[in-house]
Amino acid sequence: MKNGPFVSPKVDQIPLAKYGRARDYGPMSSVSIRPATLDDLTDLYRVAIRTGNSGSDATGMFRNDDMIGEVYVGPYITLASETCFALESNDSAVGYGLCVLDSEAFQKQTEKSWWPNLQEKYRELSSYKENEWLIHEIFHPSPSPIEILDEYPSHGHIDLLPEFQGKGWGRKVMESMERALSDRGSRGFHLRVSKHNSRGLKFYAALGYQEIMRRESEVIVGKRLNRE
Repeated sequence: MKNGPFVSPKVDQIPLAKYGRARDYGPMSSVSIRPATLDDLTDLYRVAIRTGNSGSDATGMFRNDDMIGEVYVGPYITLASETCFALESNDSAVGYGLCVLDSEAFQKQTEKSWWPNLQEKYRELSSYKENEWLIHEIFHPSPSPIEILDEYPSHGHIDLLPEFQGKGWGRKVMESMERALSDRGSRGFHLRVSKHNSRGLKFYAALGYQEIMRRESEVIVGKRLNRE
């Protein structure tokens, strides 16, 4: 996977989201899909926390409301923006589809360029890593299983604010990721889904994703790309 030059953010530069009252996003006709950028991080961290409880609102569940975005959004936008997309409504990002072409290379890159900064930021919480799964993920990131990467080398995830779900935008965001990966030669795309996220699992199944593995609390679904 090729990425542009990366400058590790200083710990105090990791952005903090600011949440206020629910926004009025205007008519659905104003919604569009575009490449995601670092300028979207605050909005996308908000999406991550609003959907962080197996698709439901996780506000207040973790040590702070940015933490889940720092784990599941920040590294993708920072290190693999060429295959990341934002769903936009009235100049705000209200959803995302984040993926990487080469999962193994991405995981090695995050070990060098992302996790050390986050671990430093939360080092005083390291003693809680055995009891709080999100802190454990910061200090011991769980990789995609090596045995599936030959057939499904790419991975990603998608979340939309609730008011934009069920209107066809999820399918379009998934298609944007699939197209970006296929154009770059990916053989297959996988996603790791909480076993408790029944709605998400139905969504992926409707798009042609098949279950390829189960482990502990997650289901891994995948779809082959670039079939001949």
